[in-house]
Amino acid sequence: MSPADERAAEAPPERFPPTFYFANAIELFERLAHYGMYVGLSLYLTTVVGFGDLEGGFWLGNFRLVGSLAPIPCGAVADRITFKRSLIVAFCLYALGYLGLFAFPSRAMAPVSLLCLAIGGGFMKPVISGTVVRTAPPGRQTEGFAIFYRMINAGSVLGKPLAYLTRTLVALRFVMLNSIAASLVALSLAVFGYQEPERGRGEAAPLRETVRGYGTALRNLRFSVFLVIFAGFYFMAEQFYMTFPKYVTRVIDPDAKFEFITLINPALIAVLQGVVSRLTRRLSPVGSMLAGMLIASLSMLVMGTLPGLAGACVSGAIFALAEMTFSPRYYDYIASFAPQGKAGMYMGLAFVPMAIGAWVGGPLSGFMISRYLPAQGPREPFTVWASYAAIGVFCAGLMLVYRRVFAEPALPAAA
Repeated sequence: MSPADERAAEAPPERFPPTFYFANAIELFERLAHYGMYVGLSLYLTTVVGFGDLEGGFWLGNFRLVGSLAPIPCGAVADRITFKRSLIVAFCLYALGYLGLFAFPSRAMAPVSLLCLAIGGGFMKPVISGTVVRTAPPGRQTEGFAIFYRMINAGSVLGKPLAYLTRTLVALRFVMLNSIAASLVALSLAVFGYQEPERGRGEAAPLRETVRGYGTALRNLRFSVFLVIFAGFYFMAEQFYMTFPKYVTRVIDPDAKFEFITLINPALIAVLQGVVSRLTRRLSPVGSMLAGMLIASLSMLVMGTLPGLAGACVSGAIFALAEMTFSPRYYDYIASFAPQGKAGMYMGLAFVPMAIGAWVGGPLSGFMISRYLPAQGPREPFTVWASYAAIGVFCAGLMLVYRRVFAEPALPAAA
């Protein structure tokens, strides 16, 4: 090795620029606001806004549908109007949405407020992940995304207990004030701290080409079928927010700390993801997702079989195992469909199963709650959770058929 090469090898790694840290701080406050609001949103729509269980489920499903699909068109717009302006638009919409839910919790205004929140997220999500890509020094992108995911979990860990304290000490409606304050802090960081990353600037593809690319991707039968089948997993995941709060407060304990129970998932993932990834590294991508769906179905069944706080905690832990089983391979598998140079476009479509699962899950949860977990009268929690488990097993069966019909691409084992 030459002296120059030795000096290069000994040089400290290039540092992350300030904008990287501002972007991650923005992510932290956005997730704090989102999780603090979303963990109790199903209760908010019925007890504060005045929707029935069926209407509440309908608006929950459509809120998540728009929020999951919005990053696709909004990300294309963000490339054209700059990341900084997109963040300003996002957090103005966030602040307006949370303010609308707090100040005007009416049946007419609540859907408008939720739409503001969904579109705001459509601008924010691709910008923050795009900033990580554009600001991470060479060789440190994986480390950059590790920090980014840590901020997501940190936002959940801070937002949910804060929501619980506000809900119990003041009122559920005032949880929205936490989200308004966090959004205004994030907006200030975007205005005064965030600087447009120079790397990758001005590289946006024409909008018509982007739309044509998505159309081409979805015409791939194997890809589209996979997206629809795997929506079953996200259908079950959403029930921890759509059905779970009402199940806990109506069946177990009106004063239950359901916000803390939902922290079991991110806490276990943070501690055990590396261990589970090593144990499941020999599974094929579709095999890992099939296993994840079956484990998630078991989680739903445990929730119904063991009605109580202990059963709810065990169910949450099992569901965390389901996520850890498939998540390292999911994005690898999505990327395997992409032609050379189109990986980013296909990764944007990774949100489609989440959108479908929530869109179906919202109205169905509303029906199941109104029929089997009514505010007054006899309740049948086992029927609710066993039905969700049956849907998961059915989708796992479809995944098994999918694996037999479509050959899996050869992918490297998960690290």
